[in-house]
Amino acid sequence: MMRRTAGIRRQRGIALLTAVVLVALATVVATSIAFDTALAARRGGGGAAYDEALQITAGAEAIAAYAIVEQRKQASAAIHGGQPWARPIGPVEVVPGATLEASLADLQGRFNLNNLTKPDGTINAPAVEVFRRLLESAGIEGDWAPYMADWIDADLNPISGGAEDAVYSSEMPPYRAPNRVITSPTELLALKGFGPERYAKVAQFVAALPRGTAINLCTASAALLDALTNQQQWVGSEEALQRNRSGKCFPDKATFESQLVEPSKSQLTEALSWGEVSDNFQLRTIATIGTSEFALYSLLHHEPGGPAGAPRTRVVTRAFTE
Repeated sequence: MMRRTAGIRRQRGIALLTAVVLVALATVVATSIAFDTALAARRGGGGAAYDEALQITAGAEAIAAYAIVEQRKQASAAIHGGQPWARPIGPVEVVPGATLEASLADLQGRFNLNNLTKPDGTINAPAVEVFRRLLESAGIEGDWAPYMADWIDADLNPISGGAEDAVYSSEMPPYRAPNRVITSPTELLALKGFGPERYAKVAQFVAALPRGTAINLCTASAALLDALTNQQQWVGSEEALQRNRSGKCFPDKATFESQLVEPSKSQLTEALSWGEVSDNFQLRTIATIGTSEFALYSLLHHEPGGPAGAPRTRVVTRAFTE
């Protein structure tokens, strides 16, 4: 009798354990289904927000392109920061739950890194010296100027103070200098030891545009103007520079060239060009959809004679982040 009772108890224990295991398995399966469902819903919502952000930022590109074309149609050929194209937009709610911020920057008001070399790919020594002074003005060692020039120049022979493949091939992983024009100033980060802290200091002063692109004196930074003239006139006096630029181009070409002295004037004139107009702009657009934020960086290029001779501004490159 006692044996029968013990057997029944064992059977009940096994049944209870089986029930517990089944409940646990059912809980795991239900949790997995609920998680997958929630994840799919979130992915669907994220995809919809991404598509909406793309449409909003594309609209901002169209508005910016129109603003540039209209500005270039004006009687005054100069492009300066007091004009409508330079006014930021937003934040403004474009549709319920979606806001837009956008701003245009004149890239020709920055130092074009590709001008560190001449059209034939050889070193542009006066431009390297300008870049050296610009780096020092930004609080960075000027020795990085020949490093960057060597990164772009066409040959494999390091210049004095520069670096070529022998320096980069020892890195992990190893890499090589491109020895050609660059498409983004972020390639400064590829220089061995340059680092993000230095890049953050100089990013606002540099661009990567076609070799030979002229500097727009009307929008050039105080640091770039001083680096060009080799004078300490505007750095530290940015407010005075902005007052001089109120509603007009300053310095104009004649005023700027009057500050240059020989022999550096002739050397600089051969190495770089400058003027009062711009064809290259960067549009920074931020679209906020609910709690998600998307940023689009667009390089816009103005063509005075587009298809059928009509002027147009087109998007050259885009970088989208979220």
